[in-house]
Amino acid sequence: MIFFYCLRDLPVTESRATAPAAALAVTVGLHLWRRNALLSILAGTAVHVTPASTVFAH
Repeated sequence: MIFFYCLRDLPVTESRATAPAAALAVTVGLHLWRRNALLSILAGTAVHVTPASTVFAH
């Protein structure tokens, strides 16, 4: 449910979708690899916040 809530307004055709897509890939990949929810959530958040606040800031 939270997956759809977080990604419902994601613009799939714009470059702003890069940060959330990368964060999603890191979160899912890290969780499947390490099976640690806290680690995958923190890493996904860091991957999303860093480019969103530096590279893609308006």
